[in-house]
Amino acid sequence: MSSPKTALTGGPKPGISVEADLARPTTRGICAVIVTYHPDSDLFRRVEKIISQVGQTVIVDNGSSRSCVDQLKEIADQLSVHLILNPTNEGLARAMNRGAQWAASQDYQWILMLDQDTTVAPDMVETLIEVVRREPDFQRLALVGSNFKDKVTGRLNTHVALPDDSAGIETVTAITSGSLVSLNAFRAIGGLRDDFFIDCVDHEYCLRARAHGYRVMITSRPVMEHPIGNFTYHRWLGRTVRTTNHPPARQYFMSRNLFILAREYARKEPRFIYAYSRGWIKAVVKLCLFEDGRLAKIKSIVHGCLDGLLKRTTPQ
Repeated sequence: MSSPKTALTGGPKPGISVEADLARPTTRGICAVIVTYHPDSDLFRRVEKIISQVGQTVIVDNGSSRSCVDQLKEIADQLSVHLILNPTNEGLARAMNRGAQWAASQDYQWILMLDQDTTVAPDMVETLIEVVRREPDFQRLALVGSNFKDKVTGRLNTHVALPDDSAGIETVTAITSGSLVSLNAFRAIGGLRDDFFIDCVDHEYCLRARAHGYRVMITSRPVMEHPIGNFTYHRWLGRTVRTTNHPPARQYFMSRNLFILAREYARKEPRFIYAYSRGWIKAVVKLCLFEDGRLAKIKSIVHGCLDGLLKRTTPQ
């Protein structure tokens, strides 16, 4: 890996101004950063869909199996993708930070963050660029998120009213995958929180960016397909109930990081914290009623809640 010219992580740095030479993004001026962990065999096709839309693509792998690494090396060779191999699973946040550092070392000012299972639309990057182009004060944009359809259900995943004639609209948070991120803002506020590992990484970054005076936007229309959980459906009191079936480790991080978010942002972003907490409570109730392996998951949730209350980010 090339040595980055400028460190992008290390915690928030209040009061640091945006660099004046930030340019509006172009397709060739964006580096896509994809984090992988035991990817499926269809990854090649998904990477193909993005490389023609950006100037460079880097894959950061988090300790996948040898067969998966062989697949990644083939993708790197055939599609001219830069590959960074972490020996162990260092978490989504740290892997994405490492990819961002590599992009900065190659003089990119914008990155497109992607999960391994996201399928992008042919005009995804152009749509994201159009949102930035229409913003007169684009230097205060932390990121532009991608509206999307759930890959399984086809449901549009947005909770904001989107005018028909707009390219994008301001929002509170956007998910990591599909976010076009200004590296100037990334540098100024300190990058993603490594200690969050995976869940709530995106929400925390967006809330921190807003606290530093930056804005978060999302595209008006869906520009990618992205799966949310491993859904199963259950009948209860005449209704169909959907559960996500996340494993115990994810339940731990979701619970712990939510409690930390609530402690740090309840006063600054009360509406978001209330809505997100309400959704989490409903998910936990459905887990207790319907999901398999619920005892182990409940133990992880309790553990996560305790660590979150104590602001412990190293599991005890």
